[in-house]
Amino acid sequence: MEKLSQFISRVTSSSTQSFYWGFILFFTLVHIVIYVIMPYTCDDYWYMTSLIDYCKGIDTSFPFESLQRCWMEHYATDNIRLANIIFTLTLLLPKFIPSILSGLFVGVILWQSTKLSRISWRNPFLFIILAFGLTFMLPWYEQMFTQCFALNYIWATMLTLMLAIRFWSDKKQNIYLSILLGLVVGAWHEGFSVPLLAGFVVYTILNRREINHQHVMIIGAMIIGFIWLLNAPGLQANIGYKTKSVQLSSIVSKLMLYHIPLFVLILSILKVSLKKKTRVLILDPIFISFVAISFVGVVLNLMTDVGVRTGWMGILFAMIATIYLWENMKGVGHEQNKSMIKRCVIIATSLILVIHFIVAMNYTMEVRKEVNYVMEQYNKSSDGQVFANVIYDYQAPIIAWKKPYFEIFTYNWAMYWKDQYFSNGTKQMRVIPTCLSDAEMLRAEKVKGDNPFYIFNGYLYAPVGYGGYVEKEVVYDIDFGLTKKRLKCSNFEFTTNMGNYYYFSFPQRATVHRWFGEIMEMNIVK
Repeated sequence: MEKLSQFISRVTSSSTQSFYWGFILFFTLVHIVIYVIMPYTCDDYWYMTSLIDYCKGIDTSFPFESLQRCWMEHYATDNIRLANIIFTLTLLLPKFIPSILSGLFVGVILWQSTKLSRISWRNPFLFIILAFGLTFMLPWYEQMFTQCFALNYIWATMLTLMLAIRFWSDKKQNIYLSILLGLVVGAWHEGFSVPLLAGFVVYTILNRREINHQHVMIIGAMIIGFIWLLNAPGLQANIGYKTKSVQLSSIVSKLMLYHIPLFVLILSILKVSLKKKTRVLILDPIFISFVAISFVGVVLNLMTDVGVRTGWMGILFAMIATIYLWENMKGVGHEQNKSMIKRCVIIATSLILVIHFIVAMNYTMEVRKEVNYVMEQYNKSSDGQVFANVIYDYQAPIIAWKKPYFEIFTYNWAMYWKDQYFSNGTKQMRVIPTCLSDAEMLRAEKVKGDNPFYIFNGYLYAPVGYGGYVEKEVVYDIDFGLTKKRLKCSNFEFTTNMGNYYYFSFPQRATVHRWFGEIMEMNIVK
């Protein structure tokens, strides 16, 4: 009987370990496929325009002067992140090389997160919960599958977690590699270096007796790297104008919609605090450091008038801190994983993730086909106008969770840099739903409220007024039935088959609202 028990234990252990490594492999391969298939867009073309002769194959010599000019322009007007310096160098390579690396690093991030949160293959329950969080809670939809953003966020995450693991490792580390990594992480992206530095400093204050030369050198190296970032006039200017326009309503909206992991972390802390036996867990210096990283990351997002991506570190470490706490709570550790409920959760969550990634890969292929078709028609057109049936993120099922990046042809920034790269701004790209080519003939409904729009199959359009001028962006208060939201609408002029002038309008960041409702009323914000 004892031998049978030992045999079952070995089989169970082996299957659990296979599940852990098998899922990480699947997670990695899926992201490699998506990154390889996904075409260039958004900031990719911003930097490619600076290297246009090399990227188009006109001049195959090493573009040293173009690189230098590009870096200096961004130093003065944007920032001098190490992420973007390295990114411009990856543009000199075939796209599949950095794409494979980006996908590979996503798998590494999942493994690093399990290592940092102290869970392993022996705890498949917390492992799959962590994988679910990394998949659905991080703002992947904010262009994270573009090559530029991958280096700014995916590569940054991998490097950040690598440094964090070294900082909190009990094993002796090569001090020179730690210093080099500290410099790189400090200078890579301010949205990562600031929260991580805060966490390291908090740990140093709370655990002075355990601090050694490596800890001090890592913190010093990160500070030097961060000073490199602060030195850029562009970054200084960005910090100024992106914080002045923040409104309380925007802060509350971001918290409620995007920072669910932070609330889960707070609730977990409250639960642990109620019991005397578990209360000591929240006094762990490492856990407190994780919480500090999360709060600083979230604050960076709340205090800047930028997308939720600025809170990437806050969201990530809220999940890592929660899993770290759950692993150490009585009744949540791996010894409880044999319960039927947890097995059902593991199976159900795994299936959801597998279906999600299959759907996401399918839509990535569709997006690539759409981009190829639009570019073919754009090159043929005289004025940049293209009628095409493209998929918008709200039209994809919820299980896709806005993956990959759908709004390639409705985001003005992305469209502007496409125009600059392909026609030097002389031919403005406008991708209009095919059904609107005969806008005059459609049996459309007039949208209620103070607006000029008709709506057909969810598409907003209106005739161009007598003045002939259409603003690129207009803000409306939109009623979606179940929800209401003030949103910016991007407008794109077009000419119908009958030669009349209209414009197509697309509400930005309306995905979740349109999943659960449709546009009922729109009133212009004056």
